Amino acid sequence: MIVQIQSADSNRETPEWALIELNGELVPPTDVPKEQTDKDDDNLVESDRMELGSLKFTPEGTPIIIVGSHELKGEVVTLKEPFCVMNKKRKRDENVEYTVVGVVTKKLLFTNYPKTIMR
Repeated sequence: MIVQIQSADSNRETPEWALIELNGELVPPTDVPKEQTDKDDDNLVESDRMELGSLKFTPEGTPIIIVGSHELKGEVVTLKEPFCVMNKKRKRDENVEYTVVGVVTKKLLFTNYPKTIMR
């Protein structure tokens, strides 16, 4: 079987993505209704997505993420080996095609305890 891999746009450079690594557990709110999702599609649909919080960078380049009433300060770490993010498409003749949509070279690492924000 031949698996075809192609770039999303051969005229442009592949965009660089970053990971966000958090320590601990994120518990989604229970009052958000779960809508019907398209289970035939391998991609996330709009109802599978939930806003995590806001991400900002200080002038020095330190990432800060605010999740609910908590603020976390992190650091930017370069990965030892970059990897690519691919979109999988099934074709009618049972073949699979992958499209490279991004390359991950860095991660935003949040290892410290969060600071509580009083609003």
